[in-house]
Amino acid sequence: MKKKLLALLAAGAMLLGLVGCSSTPATPSATPAEGGDAAATGETVKIGVSIYKFDDNFMTLYRNEIQNYVDELNKTSDVKYEVTIQDGKGDQAEQTNQIDNFITQDFDVLIINLVQSTSAATVIEKCKEANKPCIFINREPSAEDMTMYENADGTAADPYATMYTYVGADARQSGKFQGQLIADLENKGDLNGDGVLQYVMVVGDPENVDAQYRTQFSIEEFQTASGLKVEKLDEQRGDWDQAKGQEIVAN
Repeated sequence: MKKKLLALLAAGAMLLGLVGCSSTPATPSATPAEGGDAAATGETVKIGVSIYKFDDNFMTLYRNEIQNYVDELNKTSDVKYEVTIQDGKGDQAEQTNQIDNFITQDFDVLIINLVQSTSAATVIEKCKEANKPCIFINREPSAEDMTMYENADGTAADPYATMYTYVGADARQSGKFQGQLIADLENKGDLNGDGVLQYVMVVGDPENVDAQYRTQFSIEEFQTASGLKVEKLDEQRGDWDQAKGQEIVAN
């Protein structure tokens, strides 16, 4: 049943991953009745969600859509889905405590928006020990963490390898889009016409793998598409905070 829950919720999370591109709430394309075991028992499935922090605008939209999705499931299913969403407050210790509580309270599946991507291995090990499906969203764990229970050929070395996954945008692709947007400008962003793009990079969190990919691939794609050289004048951390980003750019 846990594998079926994982597949169902991963499909739902994939739809939720599109909320940044659409204002229309995601509607489930399949009901839990198609999954088999859970619907047959008429049980309650408890979903524990930990968001890295509630005051992030995008994650506010994301968690609202998770709740909307579960509400839609409950309209068409014999199974009752209960979702509990908690605020990680930007504190990994706080989030780890929430995950421990979800496991202690016997939640059926966990959806985790990591405070620190580097904590993925610890979370996976905790969920494996408790035999709980785990879905990481929005912040991608390292490839090493996501394959820690797989053989070199990608097959499952441990049955738990099929019980955790990641759903989110491809940060490499997002970075390429950003670089291409600048290269497509009439002046290719070269305001002083010296054939070099001087730039300031505002990074969400330098330790976050998604931010690292967007930073790297935006510049690489710009160079490939424009043929210009680049010169980084400065790089500062904005923590995905609008006010902080505006202050950095204004300065």
